[in-house]
Amino acid sequence: MSARIGVIAIFLLMGCAPSGPDREASTEHDDNRLNPYFGDLHNHNSIGQIRGSLERTFEIAPSHLDFFAFTPQSQWPDMREIPQGRNAQFERGFQAVRDNWAKIQRLTAEVNEPGEFAAFLGYEVHYNDGDFNIVYPDGDAELVHLETIEEWQAHARETGAILIPHHPGYLPFWRGWDWSRLDPEVSPVVEMMSEHGNAESDRSPIRYIRHSMGGRYTKSTVQWLWKTGVRAGVIASPDDHLGYPGAYGQGLAVVWADELTRESIMEAIKARRTYAVNADRIELDFKLNGRWMGESVPAQSRRNIAVKVKGEDVIDRVEVLRNNRVIHRVHPVDIETTEASWNEPVLVRVEYGWGPWADFNMPRTADWRFRIELKGGELLSVSPHFQSRPFDEDRRDKVLAVTEQSLELVSYTSREKAYEDKPTKDVVLEIAGSPDTEVVLELTAPARMTFTKTLGELAESNDVLFMGEFSSESMLFHRVVFADNYRAEFKYSDGESTSAGWYQVRVAQTNGSYAWSSPIWVEERSYSPAY
Repeated sequence: MSARIGVIAIFLLMGCAPSGPDREASTEHDDNRLNPYFGDLHNHNSIGQIRGSLERTFEIAPSHLDFFAFTPQSQWPDMREIPQGRNAQFERGFQAVRDNWAKIQRLTAEVNEPGEFAAFLGYEVHYNDGDFNIVYPDGDAELVHLETIEEWQAHARETGAILIPHHPGYLPFWRGWDWSRLDPEVSPVVEMMSEHGNAESDRSPIRYIRHSMGGRYTKSTVQWLWKTGVRAGVIASPDDHLGYPGAYGQGLAVVWADELTRESIMEAIKARRTYAVNADRIELDFKLNGRWMGESVPAQSRRNIAVKVKGEDVIDRVEVLRNNRVIHRVHPVDIETTEASWNEPVLVRVEYGWGPWADFNMPRTADWRFRIELKGGELLSVSPHFQSRPFDEDRRDKVLAVTEQSLELVSYTSREKAYEDKPTKDVVLEIAGSPDTEVVLELTAPARMTFTKTLGELAESNDVLFMGEFSSESMLFHRVVFADNYRAEFKYSDGESTSAGWYQVRVAQTNGSYAWSSPIWVEERSYSPAY
């Protein structure tokens, strides 16, 4: 299923195929049929020393992602002595992976459904000079144990697997990457963003702050890797430690692929037709002289750049970078001065949670269940944003039903142990409507109430709904976002540069969501001697 849940996708799940042309992708690669697919290639649970059951992980992943690999921590060949006997904690986790590998293989095979969801086998390997995830192209892989990174690279070449370096920005020997050891043949992409932070550069937003390995080291960042001449693309993945694939705010991998199958997703990754997002599911299409992100183009002086962006909130800026420096910046029309256009779909974000201030020492979990119905409008898609915390083995965040006029959702929130102290979750609705379209909320938990707003009213002001007396939980209906503000499309010609280099696109929304493309490389110009 597409990560942005559409009405057609729900009909397919119900066994009611919609009328219209067959959407099976052709066997040959066709740029016009590529789609963006959102996934997670790095996550953990109790099989490997963290929390959350295998069953829970494999239930959650297909509910809101397009592709997924469960990557338990499997080994640490050069592990150092950790104070207070913590080595034993890792060893117990490694043994749990060995004991459960057959079950992991079985569950991966069960959820893999070509055309609906792509599931891969994989696992994580620690090294002092760089951790990585190995992801196999099919479901027949075995759990192996090797001593050196070079042996793993040879193993990947033999099996068709890929090695994805993650949290690369740490200092080498403190589990950051020594880029001299990277082999781009088997590591076509690196994990630039995860719950560790953003490794684009040592000055990028979203710092490394959550773990024991220190801050970002300049020469271990992705921009430094590109400066050395290595051609590698970028992805993100959560590295969530609570068994919650696709945890919001911790990073997602995005690929442009022909179809939703293992083969097509793996082909896109190996071609570096990938990008990274940290939170919202931003769609980013970037080409140079007609070539996709991740490709190389022949040497030429005129570089025609085409960019299309569809965000999930107000876009603050879209930047084109050449050799790590911004050369062009676009700001969509200012939200305060845009003449509201109802000819294009609009976005409405419904956010819920909050609750007692932490210093009140009133910890509690709120269970949510609500239905939203549109009167005089059409619901085009639903994009859920569910964070991984607080951990709960039994509770679920789930979009239960979607029709052309309504959605029903069950969820839960808590301020206690929320990810980065953010005690909310949300869902973004894409709506075709008018100022008179009514958005009707029917809430059954944590309180019973009905609430109605028109899109016209939400275009003028947001609204806040409390579940009871102070200090109860609340809901926030965000202001309407118009297409002029969540979309950007432009062309730019860089005719000044004749040297080789690389181009990249970076998107920033006003709500702190980002997207970072893989680069496009321009080849060195070759000259023939004149006679």
